[in-house]
Amino acid sequence: MYSDGEDRPVLLNPGPAGTSDRVKNALLRGDLCHREPEFTELLNRLRTALPRALEFPETYESVLVTGSGTAAMEMAVTGSVRSGQEILVLSNGVYGERLLAIARAHGITAHEVAPDGDQLERWTTPIDPARVDSALATYPEVDAVVCVHHETTTGLLNPIREIGEIVARHRALFVIDAISSTGNEELNLADAGIDILCGTANKGLHGLPGISFLLCGPAALTRIAEAPARGLYNNAATHLAGQRRGDVPFTPAIQICYALDEALAEYTERGGRSARVALYRDRAALVRAGFDRLGLKILVDPPHRANSVSTLRLPDRVTYPRLHDELAKRGYIIYAGQGGLAAGHFRICTFGEIPFDRLEALESALGAALLAARD
Repeated sequence: MYSDGEDRPVLLNPGPAGTSDRVKNALLRGDLCHREPEFTELLNRLRTALPRALEFPETYESVLVTGSGTAAMEMAVTGSVRSGQEILVLSNGVYGERLLAIARAHGITAHEVAPDGDQLERWTTPIDPARVDSALATYPEVDAVVCVHHETTTGLLNPIREIGEIVARHRALFVIDAISSTGNEELNLADAGIDILCGTANKGLHGLPGISFLLCGPAALTRIAEAPARGLYNNAATHLAGQRRGDVPFTPAIQICYALDEALAEYTERGGRSARVALYRDRAALVRAGFDRLGLKILVDPPHRANSVSTLRLPDRVTYPRLHDELAKRGYIIYAGQGGLAAGHFRICTFGEIPFDRLEALESALGAALLAARD
């Protein structure tokens, strides 16, 4: 078993992210039945701590979901649209496309706003707020607008504050996939006019994967009650009603809740959102300076880059499988590009618990791996 020392492989993938020993050790708190008062205390503590940690007003309620971030995405989409109404999906990456697929899988009429061009152009261009405004004027039956804040497909940030202002003018609900931007990006999400935020315990909060959540504002809490039940397990109204009573409708991942409890305590003790953002900003500056020195080109332009994900072009005569394996020998796990980017790109991500000295050593390891990976 690894400790927090040098022998641990450093995960530089977009999730799951590395965690501290304190968070992992929370799994050993013991077995607990979710119908006992001790679980109710834990559930209530987490539901209170999540909006507080992310600096949302007390009017927001959290809903915990046992499942990955996609479970939260599906719950948000199906719980935000009333019967006979429609949804507008803003899409410029794999996760925007997933939101569109979720809506259509549940029979919700969905319209799409996406940048023009081929896949590379679409996936490296932020959503244009003016096109959102035009689409909402064209489709008056739209009940909710859903957008990915940080598209981990490429490491691209969308201008959700500007989009949120437009959505509010059209009186639609604004739903954000913030799964990879929760707690670690410059924008204070509480200031972006979000009605429903989808987040996860892992990634920027440094908990373990397996628990996701919604943060729901007043308008969203009303909408959840009005939306039809489009599923059983992922019904937002059922989960919200139960959790308000201190209960859950289905067996939760209790040990992962323990780990999230510790991760949120660590997050607060280490300085909260401002300190976590500064940490991620420093990490990005460090590794990207190394990329520049190695001659690696980052796909996304600087104004639109997230603090955590860099999509890089593979040099000539270097394939991703060879580079992955050479870096793994040196103690670093990287991740492939997605979709049409898979053949020519790879990703290096700085989520979770990473010893800073290991990031300082990344440039040397990456340089050596690139040389060894050339055919």
